[in-house]
Amino acid sequence: MRPVFALIAIAFAGTAGNVWVLSGLLPWFFLPDFSFLAIVYAGLFFPGLLGFLAALPVAFFREVTAGAPPGSIFFSSLGLYFLTREISLRMFLRSEFLILAVVASLLAAESISIVLLMQISGALPFSLLWGWKEGVRIAWTSLIAVFLFMDLSTRWQRVRE
Repeated sequence: MRPVFALIAIAFAGTAGNVWVLSGLLPWFFLPDFSFLAIVYAGLFFPGLLGFLAALPVAFFREVTAGAPPGSIFFSSLGLYFLTREISLRMFLRSEFLILAVVASLLAAESISIVLLMQISGALPFSLLWGWKEGVRIAWTSLIAVFLFMDLSTRWQRVRE
């Protein structure tokens, strides 16, 4: 149960640091989405109900700090957890390249779905500059995920032994 509380604390501290401290210093696309990474980590590395219990409060943090219609980020975060859980059960191997590929593809899918929802609602959010910024955010967050996931999984494996 300690890894669940540690993951929730990391997600909250990372999200709080991004929203309240770093958002005035760095552009938004340089800020990694720690709550997204925590949900993906819970889906990939925590078994069954333990992973869901870790993803639930993190999805709520994500809902509170995002400026989206009520419930949309929360339910998409839970969908992200279940998709990541299926990836974990079916084909996931604990290698750096696969972690990078999984996180980058999930971030890209999330970005594309946001663009599609905004297009359906009538807003025109997409520009070439926005696309470049989103690409930087996806690459930066995916690279951080590799080091963070490998470090956390080896630390928690040492604690178990």
